[in-house]
Amino acid sequence: MNQLLTIFNSVLPISEEEQNFMKQHLFIETLKKGEKYCEQGKVCRKIGFVLEGVLRVVKTDSEGNEFIPYFTSEGHFAVAMESFTNKIPSDESVEALTNCSVATITSEAFDLFEKEVTNFSKIIHLLKEKAFLEKYKMKSEMLMDDAETKYAKLLQRQPSIIRRIPQKQIALFLGITPHTLSRLRAKV
Repeated sequence: MNQLLTIFNSVLPISEEEQNFMKQHLFIETLKKGEKYCEQGKVCRKIGFVLEGVLRVVKTDSEGNEFIPYFTSEGHFAVAMESFTNKIPSDESVEALTNCSVATITSEAFDLFEKEVTNFSKIIHLLKEKAFLEKYKMKSEMLMDDAETKYAKLLQRQPSIIRRIPQKQIALFLGITPHTLSRLRAKV
């Protein structure tokens, strides 16, 4: 929980009194491997800060095909942001790939923080902006780069994830077959 408050404080200061107030409204959620944090087709009513574990954001089309826009792990947020912000059914799920521990802010607590914590709205705005730019850059690279380059960038950005999740999930993220991924791994 303190990790989350440290992140917030690194963006803009939050008083000790406000931090104590926030701690009263945050809680730790434990997810088992395979459990969904947010579910496609339902409104996402919480934001999570990953304390331990790896989650995937996954979109499933009408034919049951899965697409993984990104993974999230320790020190990063887990949320279906459009659903949470606009209170609409999510077009993606957030699912645990390992057992996870997540500091959770419910939508009710979020609204309360916006009213009671001086810099909270601005902090969230700046964090969303940073995340948006990171996701935009990553999506652009996923469209432009070949499989070998995509894998090399994943190794560089999130090396611990590669050791903790199944190759099938990495291949889905990269948009290649598990066999192609095995060949790439042999090269590196």
